[in-house]
Amino acid sequence: MAADDYLQIREELMGAGDELILLRYLKPMIENGASWPQHFSEDADVFNKNPSNTFNPEDTVFVIVNPRTEACGKTDGCDYGSWRIMARDKLIKNEETGELLGFKKILKFCVKKTTRAREYKRSWVMEEYRLPSKWNPNQDHVICKIRLLFQTEIGFLLSKHFSYSSGPLPATQSLPAYGYGLPQEEEGRYYLQNLIGHENEWPSYVTNDVYRMHPSALVDPRRDQMFAESGLCIFANRTEASGYTDGGCDRGCWRIVVGDKPISSITVMDETFGYRRVFKFCEEDDKDKHFYTDPNGGVVLLNWIMEEYRLAEEDMKNKVLCVIKLRR
Repeated sequence: MAADDYLQIREELMGAGDELILLRYLKPMIENGASWPQHFSEDADVFNKNPSNTFNPEDTVFVIVNPRTEACGKTDGCDYGSWRIMARDKLIKNEETGELLGFKKILKFCVKKTTRAREYKRSWVMEEYRLPSKWNPNQDHVICKIRLLFQTEIGFLLSKHFSYSSGPLPATQSLPAYGYGLPQEEEGRYYLQNLIGHENEWPSYVTNDVYRMHPSALVDPRRDQMFAESGLCIFANRTEASGYTDGGCDRGCWRIVVGDKPISSITVMDETFGYRRVFKFCEEDDKDKHFYTDPNGGVVLLNWIMEEYRLAEEDMKNKVLCVIKLRR
């Protein structure tokens, strides 16, 4: 490869958007075996390695993982640490047609124990790209973009991941930031700080109506697998009346079941960083309730639950992150 061609491809990769990485590079790799060996290394075991020992901290690297197995990113990694999912699959769509082009998730390398300074508070971050099953039936061939980022850069990356969706979306999918899962409060604390802190721009798709809408108007849990796995994330403008009125909708209303619980700062000891409270949607008619049948044939009713996260700062108290789920 000529030097000019090498520099041109490298420059394109460094500035490439999600759609370009999927269609210009990953899709040709799978369909016709195209390769760019000077720019992509191949390593199916990259999830089990210490990136500090594997990569140059000053370079952005692109790694092909084939095959990508179910264990990738879910193991204990190496002795030094492991990769953990920060942001689940975001749908990458064609801006003009709305066609699904692929998926992107973000992972962070979490160090187990260290007595060293955290390299100026930088962390290894991986952006993982994969194609939909129509082009890659086993979805076992992915591109990983790996680099060492400052915490403010990570915050910006996450904010961008959740702050827009490319292409036209159905009305029921216009508000949520899919893939935003908060399985543990510790993760909720981290996401809250990175998404709403660091002076990130407040996302453009906020809504004032989430407290007055039936959640089924936002998501269809029977068809939406991503909701079943991660819940639905919505940025909202909260008012003092949110959750306290009987307004709701004609099919029920949200009620507070767990009041404000302080969230401790992850950087300053004994400081309250934000608050979390929990709502339950009270149905007007039991026929609207969701349920599933357990292995013994019993019917288990499910309830709509909303976890609301907000910062402690006075000027940010009305900007909240709502995660809606179906739970027993």
